[in-house]
Amino acid sequence: MTRLSVLSPKEKSEFCSAPKLKKSDRSIFFALTPDVRNAIKNMRNDTNRAGFIIQLGYFKASSRFFTVDKFRQRDINYVKRILNIRQDLELDNYTSTVNTRHQRRILEILGWQSFEPDGYHTVVQHLHDLSHQQMSPTNIFHSLIDFCWKNKIEVPSYYQLSMLITDSLNEFEDSLIEKLTDELSIQQKKELDCLFDTETAKTTKSAPITRYKRLRQSFSASDISHNVNTSQIIATYYFQFEPIIEKLALTDQATEYFASWVNKATTFQLKQFPNPIKGYLYLLSYIRDQYFRRQDSLVETFLKCVQSNINQVKKIQNEADKKQKQALNSAINNLRKKCINYKQFLDHIVDITQAKSMSENERMQKIEQVVEDYLALQTEKNKSKDELHDKQLENVVTNKAYYDILEEKSLVLQNKVSKIIKFLTFDEATSDATIISAINYFKQTDGDLGDSPPLSFLKKEEKILFSDRSHLRISLYKSLLFDHIKGRIKSGRLNLKYSYQYRAIQDYLISEEAWAQNKSALLRAAGLSSFSDGSNTLNELKGKLDNKYALVNKRLQNNEYNHIRIGKDGRVHTRIPKTDYKQDGVIGDMLKENGYVHILDVLREANNLCNITDCFTHSSIKHTKMKPSNELIMAGIMGLGCNIGVRKIANISVGVSEKVLDNTVNWCFDLKNIQAASRKLRSMISKLSLSNVFKNSPDVLHTSSDGRKVTVGVESLQAAHSFKYYGKDKGMSMYGFIDQRQVLFHSMVISPAEREAAFVIDGLLQNDVSEQVIHSTDTHGYTESIFAATHFIGVSFAPRIKNVGRQHIYGFSARSTYKKRGYNILPTRTINRKLILNQWDSILRFMATITLKHTPASQLFRRLNSYATEHALYKGIKEFGRIIKSHFILSYYDDVELCQQIEKQLSRIELSNKFEHAVFFDNNQEFQFADRDQQEKATACKSLIQNAIVLWNYLFLSQKIATADSEDREEIVTLIKTGSMISWAHVNLKGEYDFTRQATNDDYFDFEKILSLKIA
Repeated sequence: MTRLSVLSPKEKSEFCSAPKLKKSDRSIFFALTPDVRNAIKNMRNDTNRAGFIIQLGYFKASSRFFTVDKFRQRDINYVKRILNIRQDLELDNYTSTVNTRHQRRILEILGWQSFEPDGYHTVVQHLHDLSHQQMSPTNIFHSLIDFCWKNKIEVPSYYQLSMLITDSLNEFEDSLIEKLTDELSIQQKKELDCLFDTETAKTTKSAPITRYKRLRQSFSASDISHNVNTSQIIATYYFQFEPIIEKLALTDQATEYFASWVNKATTFQLKQFPNPIKGYLYLLSYIRDQYFRRQDSLVETFLKCVQSNINQVKKIQNEADKKQKQALNSAINNLRKKCINYKQFLDHIVDITQAKSMSENERMQKIEQVVEDYLALQTEKNKSKDELHDKQLENVVTNKAYYDILEEKSLVLQNKVSKIIKFLTFDEATSDATIISAINYFKQTDGDLGDSPPLSFLKKEEKILFSDRSHLRISLYKSLLFDHIKGRIKSGRLNLKYSYQYRAIQDYLISEEAWAQNKSALLRAAGLSSFSDGSNTLNELKGKLDNKYALVNKRLQNNEYNHIRIGKDGRVHTRIPKTDYKQDGVIGDMLKENGYVHILDVLREANNLCNITDCFTHSSIKHTKMKPSNELIMAGIMGLGCNIGVRKIANISVGVSEKVLDNTVNWCFDLKNIQAASRKLRSMISKLSLSNVFKNSPDVLHTSSDGRKVTVGVESLQAAHSFKYYGKDKGMSMYGFIDQRQVLFHSMVISPAEREAAFVIDGLLQNDVSEQVIHSTDTHGYTESIFAATHFIGVSFAPRIKNVGRQHIYGFSARSTYKKRGYNILPTRTINRKLILNQWDSILRFMATITLKHTPASQLFRRLNSYATEHALYKGIKEFGRIIKSHFILSYYDDVELCQQIEKQLSRIELSNKFEHAVFFDNNQEFQFADRDQQEKATACKSLIQNAIVLWNYLFLSQKIATADSEDREEIVTLIKTGSMISWAHVNLKGEYDFTRQATNDDYFDFEKILSLKIA
């Protein structure tokens, strides 16, 4: 059996070599602690003592052991000095037997397990879970290493890991093929083969499977109807093969992997599997994936159509109300002019009685006429007032105008969404029974509701509208039904059975059965074992929070704070001093010293150093395909990342074929590949000494995230309206993450209608760093539940909090207790320990699901947030988050430097948004893709280009420092510290692109000199 190529040759060589330690690292990893001195004191010779310490240091740095031939001479020399060894070491005498004995002792000292036999089964079980998600071999490899670190298990060799990964992926696929071989009948195979049959398609001359790959992207009734009709065909296939699909027990991740291959492949390629059963596996996965995706897409369509209809009704009602108000005011004014007031009436009577020209009888007749007119006018006025009052009262009680307009607009809405409701399959076991009853009745009657449809789902005031069953307002009923379906879907009270996004919350969590059987192992794998005892966790947090209250109040009373004060209203007001951070200036000037550099040269230099093009492997997970040229890959990166487009960049460039480039992007530009390439750039930047000058502490990395709104230039079901950002157009949001070194470590595309806080955890879990992490967002990027989640994953959440004095902070004791202590800053409310502890097991299960990447955090939080008013788990997480948030707010009061760091880091992400605006420059900076998957790839390529430019900036400035006189170096570094590496004015992003193979020239940078540069 052939082993998979898990790492590139260069990566494999680096992994198998002993870690390269800096001088500062050696003093830490080779330290002669009391345990070490005790371990080596009885060893028989210097060689054994030195070998033991070298192995110990290497293990601390990499969690792996190495053979003697891998020892680095600088490390040997360092250990000889600290052990005061003067003669040469006879490392040939450091036998494998002694080495093995030392390894056992090192594991014992550090409290780690050996891979074999102790940790083998634990690692293999985790590998089994990863294989079932169909992650790429490289991602599985890195995930296993992270797993070993978290669980203190010795990391095995590359050979062991690659064989385990190969075996696991093969076993998983073989088991699926074996199941299908047993289950698929001859007739079922023939029916699946029909999906490839081009002969049955007389007009389109394309196979049915080709026609099912794309959804129409508009909200017109005809396109929605077409999408539903196509989805019904997919549903027929799904339910026909559902028993077999269920037996395969594919995870959502595995389903999406196999289906993505089918989406990329041509009909001819789909027919070329050596083992036809394997082709059926991919095809059944595609059917499941399509059915789930189409359910989600039609739900999104339904929600947006109903909301758009409601917005239109409200707009018409507001305009009608405005006109009605104007008409009523005009009528009242006219009536007022006609009416005679009491004084005028008396004055008129007096004038008549004093008219000497009239006889007595004439005066009496005139007075009677005036009185009669006055009474008539008063009656008309009172009657108009009564009518107006009754009309207003009727509108207030029944909102009659709103319902009338809703009924009037119903037919248009019905034409769009009725077929959707009839198609969707809801999960009756986890949904509101009243709305399920109404939906089922709607489906059974095919929309012909008769005179007795269910009313139990309606609000009390809405039921009054249908009290007269003899004249049932069917159109109004349907509009209200659609509105209630929308509300219950969004609130989590109506769930889909077949869906990626709209299932019940428990369907996304680790199963109750698996949790009950393997809770300890799952907590250990997720790095959550320290939280297993909820009561102890809360007690520890109580002590920290109480101490923080005491410290802040004491310093406040001693007037130690210049940046905060207590107002008369009892609120805390902050004033944060400005920092030395500048977005432009010296760095930009230095980078422009040698003129402009073309973006292709930037990418080529990045590739020369990091081999980023090696990451763009073919989508086939196991079979080696011919790797495209570096020039093709760079053309694809530019086409997507600069928003030029694959077709356009092929037509405006030299050395690129449109057909070949399109095929390369289709098969090699997987999102994970692009992210892996960007990860290589980040890794290289972290190795440069210059990158550390931006960190406030060597062991702490401050990160931040923010979103930028981008218009979608084509019809898209995913895009949403936001008049503030897009005007009358629709768009999406690019949400990016950056760290202190100005490296973009993750990006994603989200709907502007979604709150960004739900996606923060997704990005943080992509940050592969060993330092402690502090993460900041703007006000829209945090919730109390995010405070809780970040605490569990070991991240200090530090968002910007505007009007900080207005925020609610909580305490474990009653407010009166803090008052007795003479505190000025008091908690708003007491933490509900019982609520948290009652949900503690569910909270741990929820967090284990996230950290083990069983389900993305954003997916869980989206569903959980929809249950906000009733779900106990949501309440428990939110209550726990209040503890963490309260401690942070007090820290915010206490630490002016923290406040400044937050502002500084958020300034970096804001500058990064301007940076991506410059990189993503073409096509009016509008997305040219309708579906989110393609938008994600374009965004990832954009981030890759940004990181390549940042790396180039680091290399240029590092070389400048390395070649400068020693007295000038410190001045240059000082200037760099106050600026930003996010600078692009010196990069020519536009112009002619020549992708012909680059000639062999001298390197622009002296990498060896740059990498050897040390900055204090």
